Amino acid sequence: MTTTTRRRIHPDLAHHHPRVTRRPGGGWTWECECGGASARSVVARLTWHQAYVGALIHSASIAP
Repeated sequence: MTTTTRRRIHPDLAHHHPRVTRRPGGGWTWECECGGASARSVVARLTWHQAYVGALIHSASIAP
């Protein structure tokens, strides 16, 4: 009989975990569960790269 060991998943609570999504009107945005987000202005349409870099910078900050 073979037994399998399940690894416990430990969530990373020290950092933020934003998500990058496409906006319906065009452009990209990122949002985080902490309430942080990229600019949501119609005038400021972010490219995917800009939104991704903004999300990475936000994720590097320490969560409260």
